[in-house]
Amino acid sequence: MAETAKALAALAWPVIVFLLILFFRPAIKALIESAKSRKFTLKLGGQELTMEEVNQQQRTITTDLQTQVAEIRKSLQGSQVPLRSVAEVAPSTTPASGKSVLWVDDDPKNNSYFIQQLSDNGIKVELAMSTSEGLRLFRQKKYDAVISDMGRAEGGTYNTGAGIELLRRIREDDKRVPFIIFCSSRGIKKHGEEAASLGATAVTSSSTEMMGILQDSIGEMKA
Repeated sequence: MAETAKALAALAWPVIVFLLILFFRPAIKALIESAKSRKFTLKLGGQELTMEEVNQQQRTITTDLQTQVAEIRKSLQGSQVPLRSVAEVAPSTTPASGKSVLWVDDDPKNNSYFIQQLSDNGIKVELAMSTSEGLRLFRQKKYDAVISDMGRAEGGTYNTGAGIELLRRIREDDKRVPFIIFCSSRGIKKHGEEAASLGATAVTSSSTEMMGILQDSIGEMKA
């Protein structure tokens, strides 16, 4: 009898495993397909990104940083100033903690890396996906800085000057809050001069420059 029970127990485990595989087959298949296409997701800056999207943001940041450092080196060489290390000349990306930033962008996933970086350093980041939502939040709370993209899909259409509109409205309420427009070089070419005339702190397509300006605008680096 004992031998029969042991045999049945030994047989039960393969059956249980088979049933589990059968039950979870769709999930397992999705996981395998996800791995094949590098579709694992990661929570970053409050947004869910695929590994491909994370890698793309890291590549963009690395390329931008390399460009900025190359320009710094070229400038230093032209002025015959002794070259320093990258750590000495590259702008820091860790503003002071205890601050808050309003970030207005209709596709916040593109900024996930920077939002996470700010959050990790004690900077509270609140997101808005439209001009109206950004204005509502700005008028409800006090922010140490505002970051906006230039063009946004709003009200069923794409407004190429949404960042300008937001800047104009915010400057009617507050002349001093740092306002950075982080957009494409095309957006700078089309609206850069107008943004400057309306009192933008900076208009840039460089993530390295954007984070450096933000640091300078809202406080010293955290140790």
